[in-house]
Amino acid sequence: MNAGTVTTLLQTAVNSLGQPIEYPRGGTPEVTAFLVEMAPGEETGWHQHPVPLLGYILEGQITVHQAGGEKRTVYAGGVSLESVGVLHNGVNDGPVPVKMIVFAAGLKDVPITIEKRDRP
Repeated sequence: MNAGTVTTLLQTAVNSLGQPIEYPRGGTPEVTAFLVEMAPGEETGWHQHPVPLLGYILEGQITVHQAGGEKRTVYAGGVSLESVGVLHNGVNDGPVPVKMIVFAAGLKDVPITIEKRDRP
């Protein structure tokens, strides 16, 4: 197979907090891909993921604040492998809109994201 140019964007056995990657068990596997768009200053709100979730930043930048105080900024062309079971909030703190494609390895009928109303 001739695929042209192939560039590895991320290859890791741990997520952004150093947690080992564990695929969900106990149900029907389901993969989801979605496009997230955020205006400058917009936030995701505090939330967590019960399953592995990977985001590729197409445009802009996003800073992810973890409940434990850690933070990291991911820029266009970068990949973010989100923490599992840890509250975090993504903020578009850049001057342009963010566009990112997100992929989740989850289970059918299990939410990909669990929102928290209040800041931790």
